[in-house]
Amino acid sequence: MKPFRGNRYLLPIGIALLFTVACKHDPGVLPSTVKKWENIAVSARNEVPAPTGKTEEGELTLELLSDNSLKYDFHIHNLSPGDVLTGAHIHFANAGSNGPVIIDLKPSFISGGSSGIVPNLRQGQIDTLTNQTVYFNVHSTQAPAGIARAQLDKKVEFAMDVILSGANEVPAVTTSASGVCILRMTEDKVLFSKISVSNLDAGDTIRVAHIHKAAAGSNGPVRVTLASNIGEFDIMRTTTLVDSVYNMIKNEPMYVNAHSKLKGAGLVRGQIR
Repeated sequence: MKPFRGNRYLLPIGIALLFTVACKHDPGVLPSTVKKWENIAVSARNEVPAPTGKTEEGELTLELLSDNSLKYDFHIHNLSPGDVLTGAHIHFANAGSNGPVIIDLKPSFISGGSSGIVPNLRQGQIDTLTNQTVYFNVHSTQAPAGIARAQLDKKVEFAMDVILSGANEVPAVTTSASGVCILRMTEDKVLFSKISVSNLDAGDTIRVAHIHKAAAGSNGPVRVTLASNIGEFDIMRTTTLVDSVYNMIKNEPMYVNAHSKLKGAGLVRGQIR
């Protein structure tokens, strides 16, 4: 009897068919993580300006995947009674500024938070998200411009809107003027600042503004110049700080002081700490 040799084409064909059938049931390779932002702190203090009277805080996790999708999960705590979240986006701007939306998360909110995925990001959106100054922002009915915010490109180490008044000067100054100074400081020791003074007395002109080192009730030396002339008021400025001043602003008694033509020693002041 001759041994069965079979058709020399049957074995390769069989293997090919087996591979084809197996592939039909293969779920495929899951997308991998390109970049992840995990447990990022979200706070009303980071808004520019911070919404008056709001203390909302929360956390955010984002995950950019290799299939050009973006997973998100966030929750906002301490919402005021009657306030309702209305939207969440990723915007293009540094820690001291507001900017345009680059990605709309289009969330469905449940109990002050949302989880979901944004598919099919464009390459331009991905490049901006991973390489530029961007922030996450949640909006609500009571704070439509933004109820809580988190910078994604770098951590905000200090955020405060300092209210300025003549009553805080040492000695106190009687004036109709008032002001506010927006301060945002990031982990790379960059200070974003914007100081505004309004309702000056007749004949007075704003001149300069600084951060000084001293506790309430005392006057102290200048440590940061916020505005060196009238043209530097009402605009967001950036200052790179040395280590000692960076640590002072985070930890030590400091105050903001604006000086004018008639009140050279100080027109309006606000304590940082």
